[in-house]
Amino acid sequence: MRHGILVMAMGAMALACGVAAEPTNAKQWVGVWQGDLEGQPGVVVTLGSDAGDIEGTIVFNVVARDGGQAHVIGHDAHVMTHIQANDGALQFQVIRHGDGRDMHLTLRLKEDGAAQLECGDCGGPALTELQHIH
Repeated sequence: MRHGILVMAMGAMALACGVAAEPTNAKQWVGVWQGDLEGQPGVVVTLGSDAGDIEGTIVFNVVARDGGQAHVIGHDAHVMTHIQANDGALQFQVIRHGDGRDMHLTLRLKEDGAAQLECGDCGGPALTELQHIH
């Protein structure tokens, strides 16, 4: 039986304050975006512009495969900071728990309406594809 925990390639992150974004093409980002990991919600991004500027949160879920079936066993929630919407991309930062370092993330729109989550500090391929679910 496999007891390994699958975690988004982010590591631990900490909560931080939200910062205003450019209002240019922010409306296309408003809503809930979800990326799956083994059939479970692996990452959820919630974005709104109630006060005029886009603000949001990102939740990285910890998914385990105990007993053969994947299921969420934990959450790592963060407020997005330094949000900038431009040219089909939403760039933002979150702060890692352990060392307090900024992690630079980008959601990049795809032609099919989905978005690809990329981590500028992770040194690898895109993390996951997110669908606009609400």
